[in-house]
Amino acid sequence: MDVDSLRRICGDMVAAMTRAAEFAERAPHAEYEATSPGGEVTVRVSGAKELQEIWIDTRAKRTVDNLTLGELVTQTIRAAELRADDARAQLLDGTSIGGFAVGDVLRDPGQLLSRFQPGH
Repeated sequence: MDVDSLRRICGDMVAAMTRAAEFAERAPHAEYEATSPGGEVTVRVSGAKELQEIWIDTRAKRTVDNLTLGELVTQTIRAAELRADDARAQLLDGTSIGGFAVGDVLRDPGQLLSRFQPGH
């Protein structure tokens, strides 16, 4: 590996660490919301996936039984948490070091290592 490649990788690493630090600072304060398909339940979670608030529409008391309402709440919480996960994934996928997306490396480190094996 030549000096220019090492400099580029070092620069990528500094940029990646800066983006990650900024995201880590913002994430706990970010809010992600999801609503059940019928609009009976709306949930808000933080970027740290802490449950912030649950709203249950008044019509749900008339149209949904308790068991179904519980399932809607659970599904809607998971949907809001998935939005928080997606935000983190977008950061990782949008950050690269040495031409490799950080998200790809974290999902499959072997992919990166295999490129450095003899014969590749």
